Amino acid sequence: MLLKGYQFKLRPSKKQKKILLRWMGACRFVYNCGLTHRSMNYQQWQNSVSYFDQQNALPEVKSDPELSWLKEVPSQSLQMALRHLDTAFKNFFRGTGQYPQPKKKGIHDAISFPQGNVLKIRKKARKTSSILLPKLGEVELVQHRNFTGKVKSATVSHSHGNGWQVSILVEEADMIPTNTSQETVGIDLGVTKTIARSGVHPDQNLPVEQIKRIEKRIAVLQRRQAKVTRFSDRWRHFCRVVAKLHSRVSRIRKDFLHKTSCELSKNHGVIVMEDLKVKNMSKSASGTKENPGRKVAQKSGLNRAILRQGWGSFRTMMEYKTKWYGSHLILVGPKNTSRRCCECGYTHEGNRQTQADFLCLQCGHNENADKNAANNIRRLGLESLGRQPLEAPAIAC
Repeated sequence: MLLKGYQFKLRPSKKQKKILLRWMGACRFVYNCGLTHRSMNYQQWQNSVSYFDQQNALPEVKSDPELSWLKEVPSQSLQMALRHLDTAFKNFFRGTGQYPQPKKKGIHDAISFPQGNVLKIRKKARKTSSILLPKLGEVELVQHRNFTGKVKSATVSHSHGNGWQVSILVEEADMIPTNTSQETVGIDLGVTKTIARSGVHPDQNLPVEQIKRIEKRIAVLQRRQAKVTRFSDRWRHFCRVVAKLHSRVSRIRKDFLHKTSCELSKNHGVIVMEDLKVKNMSKSASGTKENPGRKVAQKSGLNRAILRQGWGSFRTMMEYKTKWYGSHLILVGPKNTSRRCCECGYTHEGNRQTQADFLCLQCGHNENADKNAANNIRRLGLESLGRQPLEAPAIAC
């Protein structure tokens, strides 16, 4: 079976909004108390507290007269807050996450409802439905796409940028791969060209100019916000507007990456990409007070351009969509892919004298630098499969 998430816009009433915000605050309180409990037990007695220990203590906590307001919240939602804390600790000890930090009001406010058998979705109009939530009743949502399968859980979230959203986790039957293509394509991820593909395939670019216009508007609003009294109504108004603009940039980027990853996964049998370490590539060059960095402003601009492209999200999308559609994703090392000639194999740093142009110093091959790198990436992918393309020459050292 396949678990898929569907996100829809939620339209709660004013009364339901107040209740949901109170419930989110209760889940945040339980999460932070659980974090404090675990940390203090380890610091004082070197004891580790498990999720089941904290879950079993919840009824006793709710029986406290000062904490009786926790009884208003569905008990499974409070248990899910502790489950999320346990997952955060597991990620930390596994080395895939940082030490859990206390949750703050207004940042990633959410509440989960894991009772899939209770969550009922009823169609009301062509794009309007309602979802039945425990202890809350029916809440209207904008169902812009249909799904089939068994509802497992739902998570309601709220932010200034996206408003009210509900994410529904659905268990569906495994997708039957429909991609029968045997074509191999190499992909070079860049800043000037977001996705350059090998061969005669056209390149695909993120609408960077549209994003830059929004970013300029954000910069103007933030300068105006810095001149007003902190935490005033005017200051909070700027926070809401800036958050909405950031959300718009995120939606533009996600729309492009989702459409591009779907098109690649459906139409190519093998997709070859570079195994890029985005976190290392986008590190700050400021250095320390004793050893200050060089060209800090230029590196800052490059980091911003790299993060704007969303390379990490694109790789994640490719990893699961290739499994859906029956294609294969191969990751190769990025070393010398932009300095090696795809025609004769000659590798030299002088081959790429500018960002856009590639001119081989040995054979004179002249091509767009990103397209040349994509051809090299495709070649590395075929070699990893034990297949050598007919037009591929031997690598010249």
